[in-house]
Amino acid sequence: MKKLKCKICEYEFVPEKENHYISRDEVKVDLSNLACRMEEKIYDTFDCPQCGCQNVMGERKRSEETEESEDKG
Repeated sequence: MKKLKCKICEYEFVPEKENHYISRDEVKVDLSNLACRMEEKIYDTFDCPQCGCQNVMGERKRSEETEESEDKG
């Protein structure tokens, strides 16, 4: 498996499924966001096992199925 390199300390580590989590941008929520349904971006993220810094690997797109289930819920 390809190793990731920490953007802060440059330590190389193997991304393991149990260390993966989804992070998101901080977004100001107000009436204008609710009216046009603005959503924050979400990212695949791993913390560096050496220094603990958060390493964002890439933007994650929402699936259409997820959006439909949110509309029904």
